[in-house]
Amino acid sequence: MEKNNYKIAYLTSVDPLDKKVLSGTIYTILKVLEKDVGSVDVLGPAKIDNAFTRILKRINYKLTRRYNFNHSIFYGIKYAWVFEKKLKGKHYDFIFAQRSSTEICRLKTDIPIIYYTDTTFKLFYNYYEWFSNFMKISQIEGNKVEQMAIDKSAIVICTSQWAADSVINDYHANPEKVFIVPFGPNVDILPTREMINYNKGRDVCKILFIGVEWQRKGGAIAFETLQEMKKKGIKTRLTIVGCRPPDEFQDDDMVVIPFLNKNEKSQSELFNQLLFENHFFILPTRGECFGVVFCEASAFAIPSITTNTGGIGTAVENGKNGFRLPVEAHGDQYADVISEIFTDYDNKYLPLAKSTRDFYDLRLSWKSWAESLNAILENHKHLITKNNN
Repeated sequence: MEKNNYKIAYLTSVDPLDKKVLSGTIYTILKVLEKDVGSVDVLGPAKIDNAFTRILKRINYKLTRRYNFNHSIFYGIKYAWVFEKKLKGKHYDFIFAQRSSTEICRLKTDIPIIYYTDTTFKLFYNYYEWFSNFMKISQIEGNKVEQMAIDKSAIVICTSQWAADSVINDYHANPEKVFIVPFGPNVDILPTREMINYNKGRDVCKILFIGVEWQRKGGAIAFETLQEMKKKGIKTRLTIVGCRPPDEFQDDDMVVIPFLNKNEKSQSELFNQLLFENHFFILPTRGECFGVVFCEASAFAIPSITTNTGGIGTAVENGKNGFRLPVEAHGDQYADVISEIFTDYDNKYLPLAKSTRDFYDLRLSWKSWAESLNAILENHKHLITKNNN
Protein backbone atom coordinates (compact mmCIF):
# COMPACT_ATOMS: atom_id res chain seq x y z
CA MET A 1 0.00 0.00 0.00
CA GLU A 2 1.38 3.40 -0.98
CA LYS A 3 1.42 5.77 1.96
CA ASN A 4 -0.38 9.08 1.65
CA ASN A 5 1.16 12.31 2.87
CA TYR A 6 -1.67 13.62 5.04
CA LYS A 7 -0.65 15.70 8.04
CA ILE A 8 -2.73 14.42 10.93
CA ALA A 9 -3.44 15.63 14.46
CA TYR A 10 -4.27 12.60 16.64
CA LEU A 11 -6.60 13.91 19.32
CA THR A 12 -7.12 11.87 22.46
CA SER A 13 -7.32 12.78 26.13
CA VAL A 14 -5.43 9.62 27.13
CA ASP A 15 -1.85 8.69 26.35
CA PRO A 16 -1.93 6.80 23.03
CA LEU A 17 1.53 5.40 23.72
CA ASP A 18 0.16 3.45 26.70
CA LYS A 19 -0.74 0.01 25.33
CA LYS A 20 -2.91 -0.73 28.37
CA VAL A 21 -5.47 1.96 27.46
CA LEU A 22 -8.53 0.48 25.71
CA SER A 23 -6.67 -2.81 25.23
CA GLY A 24 -4.08 -1.05 23.09
CA THR A 25 -6.44 0.04 20.32
CA ILE A 26 -5.55 3.73 20.55
CA TYR A 27 -1.85 2.87 20.37
CA THR A 28 -2.31 0.52 17.41
CA ILE A 29 -4.33 3.05 15.43
CA LEU A 30 -1.62 5.65 15.99
CA LYS A 31 0.96 3.26 14.52
CA VAL A 32 -1.26 2.38 11.54
CA LEU A 33 -1.88 6.06 10.81
CA GLU A 34 1.87 6.71 10.89
CA LYS A 35 2.67 3.71 8.71
CA ASP A 36 -0.05 3.87 6.07
CA VAL A 37 -1.85 7.22 6.13
CA GLY A 38 0.48 10.14 6.86
CA SER A 39 2.58 11.98 9.43
CA VAL A 40 1.00 12.23 12.86
CA ASP A 41 1.28 14.69 15.74
CA VAL A 42 -0.10 13.36 19.02
CA LEU A 43 -2.19 15.91 20.95
CA GLY A 44 -2.77 13.79 24.03
CA PRO A 45 -2.79 13.12 26.87
CA ALA A 46 -4.84 16.00 28.21
CA LYS A 47 -4.97 16.44 31.98
CA ILE A 48 -7.97 18.49 33.02
CA ASP A 49 -8.71 17.32 36.56
CA ASN A 50 -7.63 19.55 39.45
CA ALA A 51 -8.16 19.53 43.20
CA PHE A 52 -11.66 20.98 42.81
CA THR A 53 -12.88 18.37 40.29
CA ARG A 54 -11.31 15.56 42.31
CA ILE A 55 -13.30 16.66 45.36
CA LEU A 56 -16.46 16.81 43.27
CA LYS A 57 -15.83 13.28 41.98
CA ARG A 58 -15.33 11.89 45.49
CA ILE A 59 -18.67 13.38 46.51
CA ASN A 60 -20.25 12.12 43.30
CA TYR A 61 -19.26 8.49 43.93
CA LYS A 62 -21.30 8.51 47.15
CA LEU A 63 -24.51 9.56 45.43
CA THR A 64 -27.26 7.10 44.50
CA ARG A 65 -27.51 8.58 41.00
CA ARG A 66 -24.23 9.91 39.67
CA TYR A 67 -23.27 12.87 37.54
CA ASN A 68 -21.28 11.71 34.52
CA PHE A 69 -18.30 14.06 34.23
CA ASN A 70 -16.82 12.24 31.24
CA HIS A 71 -19.71 13.20 28.98
CA SER A 72 -20.43 16.68 30.30
CA ILE A 73 -20.42 20.18 28.85
CA PHE A 74 -18.16 21.15 31.75
CA TYR A 75 -15.46 18.71 30.64
CA GLY A 76 -16.07 19.63 27.01
CA ILE A 77 -15.15 23.26 27.76
CA LYS A 78 -12.03 22.20 29.68
CA TYR A 79 -10.88 19.90 26.88
CA ALA A 80 -11.52 22.60 24.27
CA TRP A 81 -9.26 25.00 26.17
CA VAL A 82 -6.44 22.40 26.28
CA PHE A 83 -6.65 21.28 22.65
CA GLU A 84 -7.15 24.75 21.19
CA LYS A 85 -3.84 25.72 22.79
CA LYS A 86 -2.17 22.63 21.30
CA LEU A 87 -3.61 23.38 17.84
CA LYS A 88 -2.83 27.10 17.83
CA GLY A 89 -0.66 28.04 14.86
CA LYS A 90 -0.56 24.45 13.56
CA HIS A 91 -1.73 23.25 10.14
CA TYR A 92 -3.17 19.80 9.56
CA ASP A 93 -5.21 18.10 6.86
CA PHE A 94 -7.52 16.71 9.52
CA ILE A 95 -7.91 15.87 13.19
CA PHE A 96 -8.43 12.18 13.94
CA ALA A 97 -10.42 11.90 17.18
CA GLN A 98 -11.01 8.41 18.51
CA ARG A 99 -13.69 7.90 21.14
CA SER A 100 -13.47 11.60 21.85
CA SER A 101 -16.97 13.06 21.76
CA THR A 102 -16.43 15.18 24.88
CA GLU A 103 -12.96 16.22 23.74
CA ILE A 104 -14.23 17.70 20.47
CA CYS A 105 -17.77 18.81 21.30
CA ARG A 106 -16.76 22.40 22.17
CA LEU A 107 -13.55 22.56 20.13
CA LYS A 108 -13.27 25.67 17.95
CA THR A 109 -11.20 24.92 14.87
CA ASP A 110 -11.29 25.18 11.09
CA ILE A 111 -9.40 21.89 10.76
CA PRO A 112 -11.75 19.09 9.59
CA ILE A 113 -12.45 16.47 12.25
CA ILE A 114 -12.73 12.73 11.67
CA TYR A 115 -14.58 11.23 14.63
CA TYR A 116 -14.01 7.48 15.06
CA THR A 117 -16.24 5.61 17.51
CA ASP A 118 -17.62 2.19 18.37
CA THR A 119 -20.83 3.46 19.97
CA THR A 120 -22.91 6.53 20.77
CA PHE A 121 -24.12 7.84 24.10
CA LYS A 122 -27.69 6.81 23.22
CA LEU A 123 -26.63 3.22 22.55
CA PHE A 124 -24.18 2.95 25.43
CA TYR A 125 -26.34 4.34 28.22
CA ASN A 126 -27.93 1.48 30.20
CA TYR A 127 -26.32 -1.06 27.81
CA TYR A 128 -23.40 -1.75 30.16
CA GLU A 129 -24.33 -1.94 33.84
CA TRP A 130 -21.54 0.42 34.91
CA PHE A 131 -22.70 3.04 32.39
CA SER A 132 -26.15 3.55 33.85
CA ASN A 133 -28.14 5.20 36.65
CA PHE A 134 -26.96 8.72 35.84
CA MET A 135 -28.70 11.88 36.95
CA LYS A 136 -31.22 13.17 34.44
CA ILE A 137 -28.98 16.15 33.68
CA SER A 138 -26.19 13.73 32.72
CA GLN A 139 -28.47 11.87 30.35
CA ILE A 140 -29.39 15.14 28.68
CA GLU A 141 -25.80 16.39 28.59
CA GLY A 142 -24.44 13.07 27.34
CA ASN A 143 -26.71 13.14 24.32
CA LYS A 144 -25.98 16.84 23.79
CA VAL A 145 -22.21 16.19 23.84
CA GLU A 146 -22.64 13.36 21.32
CA GLN A 147 -24.82 15.52 19.09
CA MET A 148 -22.33 18.41 19.09
CA ALA A 149 -19.41 16.06 18.36
CA ILE A 150 -21.22 14.49 15.41
CA ASP A 151 -22.37 17.86 14.07
CA LYS A 152 -18.86 19.26 14.37
CA SER A 153 -17.23 16.34 12.56
CA ALA A 154 -16.61 16.42 8.83
CA ILE A 155 -16.57 12.61 8.77
CA VAL A 156 -17.88 10.09 11.30
CA ILE A 157 -16.42 6.60 11.08
CA CYS A 158 -18.03 3.81 13.10
CA THR A 159 -16.75 0.33 13.81
CA SER A 160 -20.14 -1.27 13.14
CA GLN A 161 -23.46 -0.88 11.36
CA TRP A 162 -25.07 -0.76 14.82
CA ALA A 163 -23.17 2.39 15.75
CA ALA A 164 -23.55 3.96 12.29
CA ASP A 165 -27.32 3.50 12.41
CA SER A 166 -27.42 5.36 15.72
CA VAL A 167 -25.31 8.23 14.39
CA ILE A 168 -27.73 8.61 11.48
CA ASN A 169 -31.06 7.82 13.14
CA ASP A 170 -30.57 9.06 16.71
CA TYR A 171 -28.36 12.06 15.94
CA HIS A 172 -29.61 12.87 12.42
CA ALA A 173 -26.20 12.91 10.73
CA ASN A 174 -26.05 13.15 6.96
CA PRO A 175 -25.56 9.51 5.85
CA GLU A 176 -23.07 10.72 3.24
CA LYS A 177 -20.55 11.55 5.96
CA VAL A 178 -20.97 8.33 7.97
CA PHE A 179 -18.81 5.28 7.20
CA ILE A 180 -18.09 1.86 8.70
CA VAL A 181 -14.52 0.69 9.31
CA PRO A 182 -14.11 -2.13 11.87
CA PHE A 183 -11.25 -2.34 14.34
CA GLY A 184 -8.32 -4.70 13.81
CA PRO A 185 -6.64 -7.03 16.34
CA ASN A 186 -4.46 -5.94 19.26
CA VAL A 187 -1.76 -8.59 18.84
CA ASP A 188 1.85 -7.60 18.23
CA ILE A 189 2.76 -10.58 16.07
CA LEU A 190 0.06 -11.95 13.79
CA PRO A 191 0.31 -15.22 11.86
CA THR A 192 0.62 -15.34 8.11
CA ARG A 193 -1.80 -17.64 6.33
CA GLU A 194 1.04 -20.14 5.93
CA MET A 195 1.63 -20.27 9.69
CA ILE A 196 -1.90 -21.40 10.58
CA ASN A 197 -2.42 -25.05 11.45
CA TYR A 198 -5.97 -25.98 10.53
CA ASN A 199 -5.62 -29.56 11.76
CA LYS A 200 -5.48 -28.99 15.51
CA GLY A 201 -6.48 -32.52 16.42
CA ARG A 202 -9.93 -34.07 16.37
CA ASP A 203 -9.96 -36.05 19.60
CA VAL A 204 -10.70 -33.07 21.86
CA CYS A 205 -12.77 -30.01 20.97
CA LYS A 206 -10.81 -27.07 22.35
CA ILE A 207 -12.85 -23.96 23.16
CA LEU A 208 -11.43 -20.61 24.24
CA PHE A 209 -13.21 -17.95 26.34
CA ILE A 210 -11.58 -14.53 26.83
CA GLY A 211 -13.13 -11.89 29.05
CA VAL A 212 -12.43 -9.78 32.11
CA GLU A 213 -16.07 -9.52 33.20
CA TRP A 214 -17.35 -13.04 33.85
CA GLN A 215 -20.99 -12.05 34.12
CA ARG A 216 -21.27 -9.57 31.23
CA LYS A 217 -19.23 -11.76 28.91
CA GLY A 218 -21.52 -14.73 29.52
CA GLY A 219 -19.04 -16.93 31.35
CA ALA A 220 -21.76 -19.06 32.90
CA ILE A 221 -23.12 -19.90 29.45
CA ALA A 222 -19.63 -20.85 28.25
CA PHE A 223 -19.41 -23.20 31.25
CA GLU A 224 -22.84 -24.66 30.40
CA THR A 225 -21.58 -25.24 26.86
CA LEU A 226 -18.72 -27.34 28.19
CA GLN A 227 -21.16 -29.47 30.20
CA GLU A 228 -23.50 -29.91 27.23
CA MET A 229 -20.66 -30.89 24.90
CA LYS A 230 -19.60 -33.61 27.32
CA LYS A 231 -23.20 -34.84 27.56
CA LYS A 232 -23.07 -35.33 23.81
CA GLY A 233 -20.07 -37.58 24.31
CA ILE A 234 -17.59 -35.12 22.79
CA LYS A 235 -14.34 -34.70 24.68
CA THR A 236 -14.06 -30.97 25.27
CA ARG A 237 -11.67 -28.58 26.97
CA LEU A 238 -12.63 -25.03 27.90
CA THR A 239 -9.89 -22.48 28.56
CA ILE A 240 -10.90 -19.35 30.48
CA VAL A 241 -8.63 -16.32 30.05
CA GLY A 242 -8.88 -12.94 31.77
CA CYS A 243 -10.94 -13.67 34.86
CA ARG A 244 -11.43 -16.12 37.71
CA PRO A 245 -14.89 -17.76 37.60
CA PRO A 246 -16.94 -17.94 40.82
CA ASP A 247 -16.23 -21.01 42.95
CA GLU A 248 -19.30 -22.93 41.78
CA PHE A 249 -17.91 -23.14 38.24
CA GLN A 250 -15.39 -25.95 38.44
CA ASP A 251 -14.61 -28.77 36.03
CA ASP A 252 -11.60 -30.99 35.43
CA ASP A 253 -11.82 -30.11 31.73
CA MET A 254 -11.66 -26.37 32.38
CA VAL A 255 -8.37 -24.46 32.49
CA VAL A 256 -8.33 -20.99 34.07
CA ILE A 257 -5.73 -18.31 33.29
CA PRO A 258 -6.96 -15.38 35.41
CA PHE A 259 -4.79 -12.71 33.83
CA LEU A 260 -2.66 -12.23 30.74
CA ASN A 261 -0.71 -9.05 30.07
CA LYS A 262 -0.06 -8.92 26.32
CA ASN A 263 2.47 -6.13 26.93
CA GLU A 264 4.83 -8.72 28.42
CA LYS A 265 6.56 -10.92 25.85
CA SER A 266 6.11 -14.28 27.59
CA GLN A 267 2.42 -13.66 28.26
CA SER A 268 1.86 -12.34 24.75
CA GLU A 269 3.41 -15.53 23.39
CA LEU A 270 1.10 -17.60 25.60
CA PHE A 271 -1.89 -15.64 24.29
CA ASN A 272 -0.82 -16.40 20.71
CA GLN A 273 -0.29 -20.06 21.58
CA LEU A 274 -3.84 -20.30 22.89
CA LEU A 275 -5.16 -18.78 19.68
CA PHE A 276 -3.10 -21.21 17.61
CA GLU A 277 -4.28 -24.36 19.39
CA ASN A 278 -8.01 -23.83 20.06
CA HIS A 279 -10.78 -24.78 17.65
CA PHE A 280 -13.45 -22.25 18.67
CA PHE A 281 -13.72 -18.93 20.41
CA ILE A 282 -16.86 -18.61 22.53
CA LEU A 283 -18.24 -15.34 23.88
CA PRO A 284 -21.92 -15.42 24.92
CA THR A 285 -21.67 -11.75 25.88
CA ARG A 286 -24.62 -9.82 27.26
CA GLY A 287 -23.38 -6.55 25.71
CA GLU A 288 -20.61 -5.62 23.29
CA CYS A 289 -19.96 -2.47 21.28
CA PHE A 290 -17.71 -4.35 18.87
CA GLY A 291 -15.22 -6.83 20.32
CA VAL A 292 -11.61 -6.57 19.15
CA VAL A 293 -11.14 -10.15 20.36
CA PHE A 294 -13.20 -11.33 17.37
CA CYS A 295 -10.57 -9.79 15.09
CA GLU A 296 -7.86 -11.61 17.02
CA ALA A 297 -9.67 -14.95 16.83
CA SER A 298 -10.32 -14.48 13.11
CA ALA A 299 -6.65 -13.68 12.46
CA PHE A 300 -5.83 -17.15 13.83
CA ALA A 301 -8.66 -18.77 11.85
CA ILE A 302 -10.72 -19.52 14.97
CA PRO A 303 -14.48 -19.33 14.31
CA SER A 304 -16.36 -17.25 16.91
CA ILE A 305 -19.58 -18.50 18.49
CA THR A 306 -21.18 -15.50 20.13
CA THR A 307 -24.28 -13.40 20.71
CA ASN A 308 -26.29 -11.29 18.30
CA THR A 309 -26.02 -8.03 20.21
CA GLY A 310 -24.52 -4.55 19.85
CA GLY A 311 -21.91 -4.13 17.14
CA ILE A 312 -20.99 -7.81 16.91
CA GLY A 313 -22.91 -8.16 13.65
CA THR A 314 -20.09 -6.35 11.85
CA ALA A 315 -17.34 -8.32 13.61
CA VAL A 316 -18.91 -11.77 13.17
CA GLU A 317 -20.93 -12.72 10.11
CA ASN A 318 -22.90 -15.95 10.25
CA GLY A 319 -21.26 -18.68 8.23
CA LYS A 320 -18.19 -16.59 7.39
CA ASN A 321 -16.17 -16.35 10.60
CA GLY A 322 -18.57 -17.88 13.08
CA PHE A 323 -22.17 -17.68 14.23
CA ARG A 324 -24.25 -15.29 16.32
CA LEU A 325 -26.90 -16.79 18.57
CA PRO A 326 -29.84 -15.02 20.22
CA VAL A 327 -29.15 -13.35 23.56
CA GLU A 328 -31.61 -15.81 25.11
CA ALA A 329 -29.58 -18.85 23.96
CA HIS A 330 -28.18 -21.17 26.63
CA GLY A 331 -25.31 -23.61 26.71
CA ASP A 332 -27.24 -26.38 24.97
CA GLN A 333 -27.77 -24.19 21.89
CA TYR A 334 -24.11 -23.18 21.80
CA ALA A 335 -23.14 -26.84 22.14
CA ASP A 336 -25.49 -27.78 19.28
CA VAL A 337 -23.76 -25.31 16.93
CA ILE A 338 -20.23 -26.25 17.97
CA SER A 339 -20.80 -30.00 17.94
CA GLU A 340 -22.43 -29.96 14.51
CA ILE A 341 -19.41 -28.17 13.03
CA PHE A 342 -16.71 -30.04 14.95
CA THR A 343 -18.01 -33.55 14.35
CA ASP A 344 -17.94 -32.97 10.59
CA TYR A 345 -14.38 -31.66 10.62
CA ASP A 346 -13.53 -31.97 6.93
CA ASN A 347 -16.80 -30.73 5.50
CA LYS A 348 -17.80 -28.10 8.07
CA TYR A 349 -15.00 -27.14 10.44
CA LEU A 350 -12.15 -26.77 7.95
CA PRO A 351 -14.13 -24.66 5.43
CA LEU A 352 -15.39 -22.42 8.25
CA ALA A 353 -11.89 -21.98 9.72
CA LYS A 354 -10.49 -21.06 6.30
CA SER A 355 -13.29 -18.61 5.56
CA THR A 356 -12.71 -17.12 9.03
CA ARG A 357 -9.17 -16.19 8.02
CA ASP A 358 -10.46 -14.91 4.67
CA PHE A 359 -12.91 -12.66 6.49
CA TYR A 360 -10.11 -11.34 8.67
CA ASP A 361 -7.96 -10.46 5.67
CA LEU A 362 -10.88 -8.77 3.93
CA ARG A 363 -12.51 -6.90 6.82
CA LEU A 364 -10.82 -7.23 10.22
CA SER A 365 -7.11 -6.59 9.65
CA TRP A 366 -5.28 -3.30 10.17
CA LYS A 367 -4.23 -3.50 6.53
CA SER A 368 -7.88 -3.45 5.47
CA TRP A 369 -8.51 -0.69 8.06
CA ALA A 370 -5.87 1.55 6.49
CA GLU A 371 -7.10 0.76 2.97
CA SER A 372 -10.66 1.66 3.96
CA LEU A 373 -9.62 4.93 5.61
CA ASN A 374 -7.47 5.93 2.64
CA ALA A 375 -10.35 5.15 0.27
CA ILE A 376 -12.69 7.35 2.32
CA LEU A 377 -10.19 10.19 2.28
CA GLU A 378 -9.53 9.83 -1.45
CA ASN A 379 -13.14 9.42 -2.57
CA HIS A 380 -14.64 12.06 -0.26
CA LYS A 381 -12.05 14.83 -0.36
CA HIS A 382 -14.82 17.43 -0.41
CA LEU A 383 -15.72 16.47 3.17
CA ILE A 384 -12.31 17.38 4.55
CA THR A 385 -11.37 20.35 2.36
CA LYS A 386 -13.04 22.67 4.85
CA ASN A 387 -14.89 22.18 8.09
CA ASN A 388 -17.82 24.54 8.04
CA ASN A 389 -19.12 23.67 11.48
